[in-house]
Order: sequence, then C-alpha cells, then structure tokens
Amino acid sequence: MPAAFHHDRGTQVMGRWLLTCTAVATASVAVAGCSSTCSANADKLATLQRGMSSQEATAVMGCAAGTISSPDGDGVKRMEWRGPGSLFIATDLDFRDDKLLYYTTRSKLGF
Repeated sequence: MPAAFHHDRGTQVMGRWLLTCTAVATASVAVAGCSSTCSANADKLATLQRGMSSQEATAVMGCAAGTISSPDGDGVKRMEWRGPGSLFIATDLDFRDDKLLYYTTRSKLGF
C-alpha cells in the first residue's frame, strides 16, 4: 500500500478524539449562546411589574416560557424560565386571571 494511504491505529484514535472534542466544544458554545438570550436575568426581573399580563411578561423575558402549568385549584398558572445565571436555576412567574402575582427563583436540583 502506498505510504500516503497508510494510517496507523494511533492516528485513527487521535482523529476520532479530535472530532469528538470539536463537536463537544461546538455544542457547548451553542447551548451557552441560547441560554444567554432566553433566560431570566436581573434586568428582566427588575422590569416585571405586578399585574402584567402573561403576554407582557413573556415580552419582557424575551421568549416563550419553557414550562407552563395549567391553573391549579386557586386559579394560579405558573410559567418557568431558565436562570438567572445557571441552567440549574429556574424562575417561575405566577399568574391569576392572566395578571402577574409574583416571581420566584429556585434550584432545579432541589436544594
């Protein structure tokens, strides 16, 4: 076989490792970019006002909620966004009669 077409096992493993690292790095950058544009942050939370409609609050947050729960027995609907600051933190906005009551931030890990 000509030398130009000869690959040893080490070269194949190194090539796969490099391809895997590149794919992981690309995915990490893409996820970080998404989370920064569509998540809660201090400025967005400071802009929220009690009594806003869910549509107004969604406009402030800059994207649709990731999770929306149906109204419970008290008529409260909860909408959830990521953040602030971490994929492991969530911000919940609670509405009654489509008016914002309050928001809370919590750990998604249960602590």
